Amino acid sequence: MKTREEREYEERVKRRVLILKDLIENGKVVFTENMKEGLDESFSKARFDSNGEPDLLTIDARVRSLALAVEHFDHREKMKEAISLYQIQEHYFNRFETNFGHFYQEMVLNKLTPHQVAIDVAYHHDSNYLNEVVELIVEDLTEFWDLVAESAYYHLQDQHSLTKAVFGGDLFPAHNENIASKCGIYTDTIILPCPIIRSRHLFSRWDEKQRVYYLLKHALNILQYKELALTDLEYPIVVIVPDHELFDEYALEQVQSLGERDALYHAKKVFGREFSSFDEIYDFGSKLDSIEKVLKEIVDPSRVLFDTEFKEPLSLQIENQMKGESAQLTQLTNPGLIVSTLGLGRMSISNELLMKSVRVGGGIPLMDAPTSWQYFKWKLEYDGERTLNSQDIKDMHVVQALTNLKSTNLQWIGKIPTKGLIEIRKTGAIDEIRSILSKGVNDIATADYLDYDATTKAVYENLNNAFNEHQKNIKELTDKKWKIAGKDFGSWLVMGTVEMASAYTGTPLYGVSTVVLNQILDAPKLKDLPKSIRTIKDLDKQKENLSKSPIGLIFNYK
Repeated sequence: MKTREEREYEERVKRRVLILKDLIENGKVVFTENMKEGLDESFSKARFDSNGEPDLLTIDARVRSLALAVEHFDHREKMKEAISLYQIQEHYFNRFETNFGHFYQEMVLNKLTPHQVAIDVAYHHDSNYLNEVVELIVEDLTEFWDLVAESAYYHLQDQHSLTKAVFGGDLFPAHNENIASKCGIYTDTIILPCPIIRSRHLFSRWDEKQRVYYLLKHALNILQYKELALTDLEYPIVVIVPDHELFDEYALEQVQSLGERDALYHAKKVFGREFSSFDEIYDFGSKLDSIEKVLKEIVDPSRVLFDTEFKEPLSLQIENQMKGESAQLTQLTNPGLIVSTLGLGRMSISNELLMKSVRVGGGIPLMDAPTSWQYFKWKLEYDGERTLNSQDIKDMHVVQALTNLKSTNLQWIGKIPTKGLIEIRKTGAIDEIRSILSKGVNDIATADYLDYDATTKAVYENLNNAFNEHQKNIKELTDKKWKIAGKDFGSWLVMGTVEMASAYTGTPLYGVSTVVLNQILDAPKLKDLPKSIRTIKDLDKQKENLSKSPIGLIFNYK
């Protein structure tokens, strides 16, 4: 008598064979000529009973193997057919619109940020009603993503030709700027995490006011991306999906294992000694029970990085980590353990981002948090030469360079409004813009894949040159317009200041002072007006076309 496991296995094989048979009959599975001969022989031996069930004694290994592969393909297609990516995003954003839409409307009306609204509600009003629904909201989102996350990932994986940027390094992009405004002029789709799911385990550690603050801040920040996700385009500018690792225990264990491996290497850099296991790091760190002892063991202080914005002496930084919110979240107060395990969280985040980038079908890692970005670069350094092709490297360099422009006079690139970004996308300008931005970057990135400073400078100069050329074309048309019939109709011509500064030195590269020309001239002859007006209209049309060119569309928002 067969065991339950044997019966279940046979049922699975039968189901797979029937799926394969159905797909072949419907022309959804075809074979190359060199495969066809052997498969024809195998299929000719297959027998089915009167109920259409396959006789497993007639199904050979070749058919069984093929049926196993096809079952996965069939599952993918059915998961995608069950719900579209747009429907997933619509259901997701509607949850936040329903619960937090009134807060969002007030925020937009009063020109506030998610942080400002969340602080006010959490710390200056009775917000217990929001605290009471935190668990319900987290539970609802968890159930929602349990149902649709797999379908979302399959949709993203099958968008093979798109340039997809995958955000990581923080719970969600900064609340006071829209990351799509910077990177959306280069990437096709930016994939963001669900910040509620990403921080779901932190809600139990936060106090009531913190819980309300983060819930509301995340909700309002999410709603800032609704239009970019749901506008009717060929493909969405933004997609929000949860981290797969948070729903897959094996994947989470893999992230943690890789994070520990990199943290061991990072600790070696910090302390100048080898560590064979994380237990050894804990044993070593626990003995350094004073700040003085820790400082004596550190050989590379530059790699003890808590936050790129911290400028205090290292001793004070360590002391600050031993108390307050940091200690609350990490549950660590021993200075030796704080420093020796410092790389674990950041390196795990880096590995998680790399894995997610692969999981969405060739995504580009995107980080906007300077501290996480530094650890990510160390991660790449520790791994040595990455297994990325040159296109991946180029795209990652350009995307990261765009996030770095906030430290230059091209920071306005990150302030292109949502409607402007959608207009750029609808005109089909993305390919030309991408070509302009990436000019020369591939050679730099291939020569040194860690030299992000050089590629940031290259992207900056590409934009700078494109801007100058655009201004030159506009000026030529304007000059022609005012020379018609040898007269000027009389106007105020105001040319705005254009100041470009070096990304590194701050030295002006190009500047035009503000010029106000008050020209009061005699009107042209009456008979010349019709011809002049037609010509002027033609020039205005050319000027309008220039402003709607790919580069013109970007610079409209400067």
